Amino acid sequence: MILAIDIGNTTVEFGFVKDQKFLKSYKLSSNIDKTVDDWLLDLKTIFSVENLKVQDFVISSVVPQIEDKISHAIKKGFNKKPLIIGKELKIPIKNNYKNPYEVGMDRLVNAYGAIHKANPPLIVIDLGTAITFDIVNEKGEYEGGAIFPGIDSSIKTLFSKTSKLPMVSIDETKNIIGKTTIESIQSGIFFGYCSLIEGMVNRISKHYNHSFNIIITGGNSKLISRGLSIKHILDEYLSLEGIYLIYKFNHSKL
Repeated sequence: MILAIDIGNTTVEFGFVKDQKFLKSYKLSSNIDKTVDDWLLDLKTIFSVENLKVQDFVISSVVPQIEDKISHAIKKGFNKKPLIIGKELKIPIKNNYKNPYEVGMDRLVNAYGAIHKANPPLIVIDLGTAITFDIVNEKGEYEGGAIFPGIDSSIKTLFSKTSKLPMVSIDETKNIIGKTTIESIQSGIFFGYCSLIEGMVNRISKHYNHSFNIIITGGNSKLISRGLSIKHILDEYLSLEGIYLIYKFNHSKL
């Protein structure tokens, strides 16, 4: 069993994985002000609840400051050196980006997890702090993609830049035409992002002149999935699955 740790810009997700099956996952805020001891307390709290033993701690990160602190917390509290994807662990996917080092670990982890979920070619859509579209070609190679502001980022910007619009929480709505300001914002966000995804999938498919299998993941994926008219696979834990699969690949090479 491993503890897969996905460090993102908004949340840090901890997932216990055994034989590619998830036993439990936890999400905490990505707070760069937390100390090593703060993260160690979080880890010990999780382990006290689950009472599980892990063979390795495996980290995928896009926030180096938090990665360093969690790594030190693991060494301090569990006497283990965590395995970092992109450092100790190689991602076994060909990267066709112009500068391969520009691609975030999270995008490559998702791409590798996706090819074990459905047959390429694939479009992997991650609805997190940013919304990313990542293309895996028919050979299983990473091609690149597109990046948009995420739903929560858009809501916060709208609220901070407009004096009369309220901060709202987004939920599924069936009313395309809002009858109040809150309903109008909810409609714009919910249907707008659904249309964004459908439109981008259509444009990408036209660009390549063939269809794709679609996988949707990330914090807002379950919500937006309900409003999509295109066929897709919803996998909220794709990143954690990708971390485990990368660990498994590297472990088999030892």
